[in-house]
Amino acid sequence: MLRSPLLRAAAASRIAERAATRVTTRQASLTKLVATIGPASEEAEPLQKCVTAGMHVMRLNFSHATPEEFFLRVNNLAASEGGDYVAKLLDTRGPEVRLGGLAICKETDNRKAKVLLEQGNELKLTTDPAYDGAGDAQTMYVNYERIAAKVKVGDQVLLDDGLVTLDVTATDGSTTVTTKIANTNEIGERKGVNLPGVALDLPALSAKDEKDVAFGIENGIDVVAASFVRDGAGVDAIRQFIDKEVAKHPSVYPDGDTVHICSKIESLDALQNIDDIIEKSDGIMVARGDLGVEVPLAQIATWQKTVVAKCREAGKPVVVATQMLESMQKNPRPTRAEVADVTNAALDLADAVMLSGESANGDYPDLAIRTQQDILEAAEAWDDELYEPDLDELSPEYALARACVEAQRVSDADSIVVIDTERGDMTRRVAALAPDVPVISLVESMRVGRQLNMSRGVAPQCVDDLGLSSDAAAQYASGTVVVYKSDGVSLHEKP
Repeated sequence: MLRSPLLRAAAASRIAERAATRVTTRQASLTKLVATIGPASEEAEPLQKCVTAGMHVMRLNFSHATPEEFFLRVNNLAASEGGDYVAKLLDTRGPEVRLGGLAICKETDNRKAKVLLEQGNELKLTTDPAYDGAGDAQTMYVNYERIAAKVKVGDQVLLDDGLVTLDVTATDGSTTVTTKIANTNEIGERKGVNLPGVALDLPALSAKDEKDVAFGIENGIDVVAASFVRDGAGVDAIRQFIDKEVAKHPSVYPDGDTVHICSKIESLDALQNIDDIIEKSDGIMVARGDLGVEVPLAQIATWQKTVVAKCREAGKPVVVATQMLESMQKNPRPTRAEVADVTNAALDLADAVMLSGESANGDYPDLAIRTQQDILEAAEAWDDELYEPDLDELSPEYALARACVEAQRVSDADSIVVIDTERGDMTRRVAALAPDVPVISLVESMRVGRQLNMSRGVAPQCVDDLGLSSDAAAQYASGTVVVYKSDGVSLHEKP
């Protein structure tokens, strides 16, 4: 909430001084960083640089990753200095609609070969498997069996993140959709297909997703980023599958440990069901790539702000993702617009921002992370003086968390220590109130600690016993400390 419509000169001076100090000293940002690890960053040395630069969550993209690549990345993370608390996030491919294979790729033995789709020409989309591997500029296979029954004349079909637009001119209701190509472009095989405004009856997890998630759980992942979640029922189905798989591995997930679900918001259906999805998920990711194809581009920023605000109200961590520093795949400096994008995510109080190709395949993976860290620190220094959350609109379960944050503000304490006996929930309630100091969360489970690295401002610390006193807890931080226990809040001033 903006404190005043006008900034006094003294306040502006404090903002500038604080921003300069924080960036110079390179203190960690409160906003967390999710980085996709891929060919450019998976080896031991570059991965260590990513951890050192400020990666809090390692994203493993199973749209592309193989088991061998998974083990390489996870083992190198385990061997890295400072990697103990970095969460491992498995991102599923999801139940995507895709084109089939192209004849030219098979004929030339080149998977990157493309066909030219010319404006005004007719293109048939068919579910006949005979065309998978035999597609051309006239007919292409689509893997969604009910596409002909779902679309109608006048609908649009978008290929490859909207690079090609098709206008539906006819459908036989069974196997074939006839379209007119709206713009000229080349298209490769097995590219994504989006059907804006069409309600799809796809499973929450594809067969590949189930195999990948089961593999990840067997090998100790902390979070599943579930692609193309459309409603709360989908989250329930994913939760049921995860619980079943976790139960098979009690040595990997002891004492009530589990895997969290971060639901990816990528469709109009998901936006329409956002409240139910947030309630049933452990976290949310605003995945702006496919979302920008499903809804008008002009609405992406406002939808992002809406989802972030709803997550903050619900006390659920939220990640903003896709093309945040896209130009840094090839350039050592981001564009000014990208800097503004990251800044606005921080000012909206998103818990985390994500890098994709920048850290996975780009020329400057660790530099992209450090650059994002710098931008976040500068944004937070400015934000400290201007914004504070509206504590009066929170539910009663936040009473102690509210008292904790208010005590920190009144006392100007240097940090908050939470003795978290609720497997991270106490800490997440404090983090949802966006204190402008670190929240040191004392937990007994290392996995809970890693999962808390999805939440803004939280520094997890694993301890052997949560029955410690407030005085003992205060020793985990320096300076003046507010300690939050289940039975109250206390202030500790160190000499």
